[in-house]
Amino acid sequence: MVERTTGVQAHWTRPGVLARIDAALTELGHDPQNLNPEILATLEHLHSGGSATTRDQAKRVSITEESRVLDAGCGIGGPARYLAYTYGCRVDGIDLTPELIETGRVLTERCKLADRVVLQVGNALELPYPDQMFDVVWCQNVTMNIEDKAGFLGGVYRVLKRGGLFTATEYSVGPGGDIIFPVPWAYDASINFLEPVDVMRTHYHMTGFRILEWVNYSDHAIEHYERMLSAPPKLTGRLIFGDDAPERQRNSQRNLVEQRTIFWMITAERPKL
Repeated sequence: MVERTTGVQAHWTRPGVLARIDAALTELGHDPQNLNPEILATLEHLHSGGSATTRDQAKRVSITEESRVLDAGCGIGGPARYLAYTYGCRVDGIDLTPELIETGRVLTERCKLADRVVLQVGNALELPYPDQMFDVVWCQNVTMNIEDKAGFLGGVYRVLKRGGLFTATEYSVGPGGDIIFPVPWAYDASINFLEPVDVMRTHYHMTGFRILEWVNYSDHAIEHYERMLSAPPKLTGRLIFGDDAPERQRNSQRNLVEQRTIFWMITAERPKL
């Protein structure tokens, strides 16, 4: 398990992320020291579907200024900053990769959101938070790299308040055949842990969650990939993922088109009783 954790961390590490972001911001005429989530929108929503998916997902859960939100697998903190900026809530983010967290902390300071967004390095399988702390746990494109999905969901359930909501976007395997590698989350099968959708749903039920919504979101992801690949913005996930990002994104799009994978938007509740 430690070896796989190290492999996942290494996969997402590309030294010099902040310097590349600053150079792109400067080229576009922005002051890197004075930012907001709108300026960073095309860069920091690293999941399939980009910022539009984040907006749609946020509308499916009840977030207010009083909400306490956990972003599990937060990357550089884009969705966390969006939620705090848009709804005024407090967001904690945790991610396995120090490079991403360090970059995220700087961007959070520059967006003047450090009073509401706290990012830390940590393992989503060992959430360092008290029981029933959060109103919402937020997760986007994370469990593809987690083998112990039941353990992950158990931790999410533990830190959610009774009546709290878990919102996730995740992939399952589809009926269209073997996955074509490399994809954004894996170069080969060694850190790819996709499961069939019925197995995913069983994990939720066995954990104790009540599934409120389970929506096939593949078409949205396919369309987003098409836009990003045909006319990539200067501020793009390539600055974080590396120069081979377009190839991996194109494979991910093909996997969705051929139904080798399916992309889901999920809302589940920890029951009140």
